[in-house]
Amino acid sequence: MKTVPSILVLMLVIIGISSCSDKNSLHNYILDNAEKIGFSSSTIPISSIKGQGLELTEKQEEAFNAIERVNVLVYQVNQEKKEEFTAEKAKIKSILKQSKYEELVNLGSKGLIKFVGEEEAIDEIVIFVANKEMGFAVTRIVGDDMTMNKFMELYQMASQDNFSGVKLNLGGLTDLVAPISTK
Repeated sequence: MKTVPSILVLMLVIIGISSCSDKNSLHNYILDNAEKIGFSSSTIPISSIKGQGLELTEKQEEAFNAIERVNVLVYQVNQEKKEEFTAEKAKIKSILKQSKYEELVNLGSKGLIKFVGEEEAIDEIVIFVANKEMGFAVTRIVGDDMTMNKFMELYQMASQDNFSGVKLNLGGLTDLVAPISTK
């Protein structure tokens, strides 16, 4: 008789755990595709950016410290697999249409920037850029104590000339995002 309640409790736990898992999340998309042919992924340590002799203001330092991690997934176009590029791009766009993603910046045909959370408590920022000749890149910036002001501080800093000396080994991502970051 004690086994029936135990089985019911176990079933409720399993149902609860499986319902909390969002299989159609950007995080899962990145994990599922990180090792696939045509994709390359990277987690960028914030220390690698800060450790390049950047002189940061107090606000910029605070903004950098609000970043927990940065995940990048890049898909490089193979001219023989244009349909695959279109399908993968559509999957990301579908994920980013979920109501939890709020639009921050629309880059037109080049991409978009969205965020999850509230302006004073941003959980993650997503940058999606695409180019039919080169491919696409999706970047997740996961924050801890990230706010809209802190993100805008980083965004402005990234577009300044003194930040252009920062060298990151991001493979094709650098070439892909270069057209949107120039003035």
